[in-house]
Amino acid sequence: MPDYNELYRKHNQEMEDFWSRRANAPRYQKVIRIFGHPVIFDSNHEKVLDSAMFAEEMYSTADFTDEPTWRIHITIPSHLTADSPPQRLIDLIHYTGADEWLSIDLLDWGHCFADMKRGEAYAVLSPSLAERPEQVCQVLINTILTNFITRHGYSMLHASALIKDKNILLLQAPHGTGKSTTALRLLLNGYKLLSDSMVYIGERGNELWMGGFPVGRIKLRTDMLPLFPALAAQAEEERVRNETKHRVELKRVDEAMAHPQLIPIRRVEYCLLERWDKSESKIESLSENELWREIMVNSLHYDSEEMWNENLRRIELMLKHANLHRLRIGASEDAIIKTVNTLW
Repeated sequence: MPDYNELYRKHNQEMEDFWSRRANAPRYQKVIRIFGHPVIFDSNHEKVLDSAMFAEEMYSTADFTDEPTWRIHITIPSHLTADSPPQRLIDLIHYTGADEWLSIDLLDWGHCFADMKRGEAYAVLSPSLAERPEQVCQVLINTILTNFITRHGYSMLHASALIKDKNILLLQAPHGTGKSTTALRLLLNGYKLLSDSMVYIGERGNELWMGGFPVGRIKLRTDMLPLFPALAAQAEEERVRNETKHRVELKRVDEAMAHPQLIPIRRVEYCLLERWDKSESKIESLSENELWREIMVNSLHYDSEEMWNENLRRIELMLKHANLHRLRIGASEDAIIKTVNTLW
């Protein structure tokens, strides 16, 4: 009886690599943790795996164990000879999805297929994009990870979350209302930032937890920069919804301003933020019925009824810990801080 393994070792180099499996075999690996989930990255290109490290620092950390493992495979074939990708490649991406899968079309720079239920994604990227791991993180990895998170036990809200003495302040508002500016004013007055964009609510260990993405990052409109000169020096321009905003990484200013870990939900002050033409600020009561519409338009994109039911169930659990308010902010910074502090 022949030794199959010996035959393979002896002759495999003679086999035609028709599918480029030999050339594309993963030789490098990195492992990160996202909300306690191990995420294994592998690739035939070493530098592209730096995208995993850029991603890891953007999500709240957690000490959870026994979380399912997710996998992201990134292949860089030599035949994709696209020029360097444009700076705003993210604006050119096409997404296609149904049921539990998502396809991401990066045009000349690659494509990706993600099985969200299994927590596994396969990407084929051009060498020119692979040489820009931070951009790979921006245009691809974060999309994969945020979809895995909401497919594996977390609800999502678009809101700013700040921490005060282990309690949570949630600010929700339409774009351009001043939510980020208000959050930054609070940060400069003793609060810590969990997230200024997306918050996640999950059940782990018989407790309800909240995490954020991106951690330690806040964005300001151009007209707000003169109000925060120390931060303006650290700001980087970024296009958001046809508007130029200025991204500030708090770790460059003061790491103590960010709360990097998931936090158990004990008490939440949930505020719908509105701007009015007065100098003073005011807090008014808010009913849960008034809040639900805002939740529906500030959460997941369209998805199945089953997904939405689970999403809303966890949000409702969070609301059992929450006091609900309408926060009308005026022009006076001192009045905003004083008014918010009356919540405690």
